Amino acid sequence: MACMCPVIALGWVALAYIGYRLFKAVSNVVYPYKLAAPIDLKKAAGAEWAVVTGSTDGIGLAYAKELARKGFKLLLISRTQAKLDDVKKVIEDESKVEVKTIAYDFTNPSMADYEQKLIQAFNELDIGILVNNVGLSYEYPDVLHKIEGGLKRVADITVINTVPPTVLSAAVLPKMVERRSGIIVNIASSAAANPMSMWAVYSATKKYVCWLSEILRMEYSSKNITIQTICPMLVATKMSKVSKTNFFTPSPEKFVKEAVRSIGNAEETSGCFSHQIQVEISNIVPQPIVNHFLTKMSVATRAKALRKKERLAAQKDE
Repeated sequence: MACMCPVIALGWVALAYIGYRLFKAVSNVVYPYKLAAPIDLKKAAGAEWAVVTGSTDGIGLAYAKELARKGFKLLLISRTQAKLDDVKKVIEDESKVEVKTIAYDFTNPSMADYEQKLIQAFNELDIGILVNNVGLSYEYPDVLHKIEGGLKRVADITVINTVPPTVLSAAVLPKMVERRSGIIVNIASSAAANPMSMWAVYSATKKYVCWLSEILRMEYSSKNITIQTICPMLVATKMSKVSKTNFFTPSPEKFVKEAVRSIGNAEETSGCFSHQIQVEISNIVPQPIVNHFLTKMSVATRAKALRKKERLAAQKDE
């Protein structure tokens, strides 16, 4: 009788691999959000100022408020000064921390303007935390040459989603390296996990953010700097065009409270307990099935958006 040892060995290897995957999945869901003790943010940051981009709404605004509650002074950067003034007043009244603001349109990639309007301000502050949150998506999913907004929209998404996290991270790192402390949080998206049809530019630019963060962790692993990537699924924000919250679609405030808790306990994560459950389930499903499901969802979302667009145009003509 032939020896069955190789077959048995392969069986044990397969079982061990499955066990490892299950353990890792459960750990990714439970550890950062339920088991791990939150780190001392002030100690990890090593400085009193936190910078948040895209900070007048949604996830960015929630990060600003949560960091203010943690006692950080804030430098808030967004496009519209009036909105920044409103947020500044609310946070100063609620948390009694110092808040500075800069109005900057991140569709502008000019390094001269970055230097004059942003980097100069950075150099005047001791920045402990940088949250690269500003981002831009589609009006609705579509193939590349039919994206609503045309080539201008394509260029704006590409610039906003890639230039700020790259340049601003490079700008704060020298002081962080010098004092051997600091936190950079780069907000990517779950769209980075798959090559998403009908979301080409958004998906690709968010994948860039993930790769950038991972490489920075390699480059600065010996410098005691925390670099985290957050890849959210649906959060009830204006960008997502979702208003109702539920267990799998949290409010920005609930999402960010969990995301901040995960800093230092997860290098790349979805940002909240319910999203990580979805991530781990999708990781088990074969890639072709995931791609088919996502494409089907995108087609349905596009059809719904176009119907709404046609209805609004008809009402305007009446």
